Amino acid sequence: MESPIEEVKNRIDIVGLISEYVTVKKAGRNFKALCPFHPEKTPSFMISPERQIFKCFGCNEGGDVFAFIKRSEGMEFGEALKFLADKAGVKLPDYKPGGEEKLKETVLEANRLTSELYHYLLVSHSSGKRALEYLKARRVTDKSIKDFQIGFSPGGNDTLVKFLTKRGFIPKDLITAGLILPSFGKGMYDRFRDRITFPIRNLQGKVIGFSARSLGSNQPKYMNSPETPVFSKSGVLFGMDRAKGEIKKQNEAVLVEGNIDVVSSHQVGITNVVAPLGTSLTEKQLEILRRFTETLLISFDTDIAGDAAAKRGIDMAEKIGMNIKVVQLTEGKDPDEIIRNNPNLWKESLKKPIPVYDYYINSAIKGFGTSDPYAKKKIAKEVLPQIARINDEIVKAHYINKLSGILGVEDSAVATELGRYKFSAGEEKSPQVKPEIISQTNLLEKYLLALIIQSGDLPKGVGEDLFGDAELKDLFNLIRNQVKKIGKVRIRNLGNQMPEALLAVFDELILLNIGEEILEFPERIKKEIISCVKRIKSLNLRAELKDLSLAIKQQEITGSEGKTRQLVEKFQKLSSGLVEPEQNIS
Repeated sequence: MESPIEEVKNRIDIVGLISEYVTVKKAGRNFKALCPFHPEKTPSFMISPERQIFKCFGCNEGGDVFAFIKRSEGMEFGEALKFLADKAGVKLPDYKPGGEEKLKETVLEANRLTSELYHYLLVSHSSGKRALEYLKARRVTDKSIKDFQIGFSPGGNDTLVKFLTKRGFIPKDLITAGLILPSFGKGMYDRFRDRITFPIRNLQGKVIGFSARSLGSNQPKYMNSPETPVFSKSGVLFGMDRAKGEIKKQNEAVLVEGNIDVVSSHQVGITNVVAPLGTSLTEKQLEILRRFTETLLISFDTDIAGDAAAKRGIDMAEKIGMNIKVVQLTEGKDPDEIIRNNPNLWKESLKKPIPVYDYYINSAIKGFGTSDPYAKKKIAKEVLPQIARINDEIVKAHYINKLSGILGVEDSAVATELGRYKFSAGEEKSPQVKPEIISQTNLLEKYLLALIIQSGDLPKGVGEDLFGDAELKDLFNLIRNQVKKIGKVRIRNLGNQMPEALLAVFDELILLNIGEEILEFPERIKKEIISCVKRIKSLNLRAELKDLSLAIKQQEITGSEGKTRQLVEKFQKLSSGLVEPEQNIS
């Protein structure tokens, strides 16, 4: 009988699981994606459906479904096991969380019950009447209220305290959850009072916190849950759990400022919309978005061109390879107002976003005009620091040309002035993985073996003599033995028979990104293998000739003429192999 761990692994498909977090694409018999764990512009994150493993060749993160969830969700193994067991429908009768894991479960359960209570008070209790009328006035529909589980926290001090303590929660845990606050000498009181509540959910749809809007004069107007074991404002986007599928499908995300903007957009069928919970764009939020898309459309109420925090967010997004565009609002202060007046106008605006640098230029022209040299100087002073941030020289040249045309000066004048600005904001660089020093021959040996494994075919002309690395030679012999028995390479069977010592290199070769343009065509595979064998033999021969050359020099100084002559003859014989016809491989 298989263990619960094995049962979970057998029921969870790693490709399907990872595709909930990032956009994956077919790559031969594997899948590839941009790594969710470090910034990159070219996919180096590979997934094997046959071995049910992943590996990033950029940051070296790798493993099975448990390793992925532990890294993605910041969970311990026990938490990851329960999370995946719930997902797979596997019962864990002996599972008992403890410590930090148990506390997280307690906080999540308290949040779930709180969300249900507040939603009930809004839609089914007299205390929520005023809040419900406010939402109706903002044209929030019953369906949206239900879908987003919008609620109302009443003005009393201890409604939630009494509700949750009756259900067995202790004040200490509720304070940790950020739901109640201590009152010195007066017990406890609810954190959110007389506010419309918007549950904040993680990517799996679990309530991890709340964003609450004041109905009266209470300040601040919007209040979010504090940092808790399950919630960090800088690493969450409101509505992401509902928007992630459409973001991936459309390959673009729309970022708005407010929760109501998100809700209103969803009401009119625009469902790839999220909001940053009142924060400036953070690196963690951008990492979440980049898992699903490379294109970000920004539609903020504030003037992005004059907002330093927004600019920093844009800089970070561009550094991780995102394409930033701005949705210009022409008839309303925010998307919600536009939607209430004319939903089609919002939809049309989303179809016509402009690149962020065009937005900077347009904003400067609007602010200063172009009527005199001093206005043009102000435009240049406003725009050039932004153009200086562009990493791509072709894109930068485009905007130099555009700005020079607007200012009526030569490109060289703008380029000279641009040299005054050195981009230094947000210079933090992503940690660089120190590359392992591997010889060219070893790389070719790995590539050749990866070709054989992933194509499932072992040509007759390939032998163990090609492999100088002991592990690769042992692995090749296992493959050759399997081919002798069943006539082809079967990855699943091979993996089950693989000695523990060879599993790491075996998995690495399975995940090596060869590309479907080679693997889909037998003739391309054969040609690639022939080329690889030839290069390995040539490199090995050159290495042997180099050693012989040194030996000959040494013999000429200290050895006999006969020994020297033998070495020279051997050198000449081996040298002829550099120009001999390549060995036939079938």
